[in-house]
Amino acid sequence: MAQYIEKSGESKKDAIVVLDVENEREGVRAEYEYLEKLFGQRNIDWKTEAQYLLMENEMVYDKIVIRLSDGKKKEIFFNITFYFGK
Repeated sequence: MAQYIEKSGESKKDAIVVLDVENEREGVRAEYEYLEKLFGQRNIDWKTEAQYLLMENEMVYDKIVIRLSDGKKKEIFFNITFYFGK
């Protein structure tokens, strides 16, 4: 079961860290489970608009852009360095 180092997720510096996953598939699933924990049910309370892979100084991040049901847009960063490429 995925574990998280919870931060604001508002930037790469404050990215949410996903731990205890074996591979990218599990990691991405954990990211979306975390988003549901924060924002409610996917495709009802929010929808994914985009997902970007970012690399910087040997660190790897997912930037997920979502649109909430009230129309607000959010960008959430996850540090995926620990499982990227597995």
